[in-house]
Amino acid sequence: MTVYCLYGLIVYFSGNEKILWFNKWTSFQALTSTFVNRNNFAAYAGIGLNCLIAYSFWLFTTTSVSFSSKYKFFDFFNRHPTQVIALSLSFAIVFTALLLTGSRAGIFSVIIAITYLNFRLYFYSKNRPHDQEKVTSLNKILPVFLICLWAMFLLSGDLLVNRLNSGLVDKYRLETYSLIVHLIENVPLYGTGLGSFPEVFSQHRTVNLHVLLIRAHNDYLEILLTAGPFVGGIFIVLLLLFLFRLIFNKPPSSPMSPFSIATTSIMIQLALHSSVDFPLQMPAIAITMCGIIGANAVLWCKHPASK
Repeated sequence: MTVYCLYGLIVYFSGNEKILWFNKWTSFQALTSTFVNRNNFAAYAGIGLNCLIAYSFWLFTTTSVSFSSKYKFFDFFNRHPTQVIALSLSFAIVFTALLLTGSRAGIFSVIIAITYLNFRLYFYSKNRPHDQEKVTSLNKILPVFLICLWAMFLLSGDLLVNRLNSGLVDKYRLETYSLIVHLIENVPLYGTGLGSFPEVFSQHRTVNLHVLLIRAHNDYLEILLTAGPFVGGIFIVLLLLFLFRLIFNKPPSSPMSPFSIATTSIMIQLALHSSVDFPLQMPAIAITMCGIIGANAVLWCKHPASK
């Protein structure tokens, strides 16, 4: 993930004219790396940010070294400088790339997800006294961390600020959603057919909807329209039930639990983002998400949830 973001930064600061060997034809002001759409790359970078936080927490709390000083983080840095520097650089690269996408929905869904992740990791550590002592020691460097985040935002957040100043509500999308809801109410239970959204939208769009969309910019509405209210509704309900179970169940009784918690935070991020965009329709994001869920399933099977 860091490599993708680093490549995106190199392309962005060298003119932002290419996607690999192709000429860029959209999002000229935004960082998109190997993606075409800024919002989808923001979702991909967000996955990486969640994973970096979970890995950093796991590495710090599961180290076999017994720290005698109350400044445990600095002891950890002295003994593991390579890992700390690599993780710090990775975090800075991924976070900067995320900001430079300028994706409002992407960035806010990531903020909500990592807020959940940090709270869950904190409360998870409270049930493990040895971990809690280490996590508490991080409070001493928290101001430095927040200052660094603020500095990165000041350096890279102009595009996001400009887009926020233009308003949070996209009237065109709201009109599109209204049309899709109307179509869902009138289509058969079996829907219009998966992948048929561009044709259906072009046939039924009104005069006000002058831009031809190939995605509904809302995965839930699109699947209800194309797969049908019955099958699409079942799929969405099952997905939400799975997500709620992950949120409210205790993580596995294993040192690898931070990664299980990160799986939940990533699903929250993508579930929120999918309500205004289509990240899970991108193969790179969908395959990555399936791999993460699969790894989490193995973890749950090997280490059942603590009672």
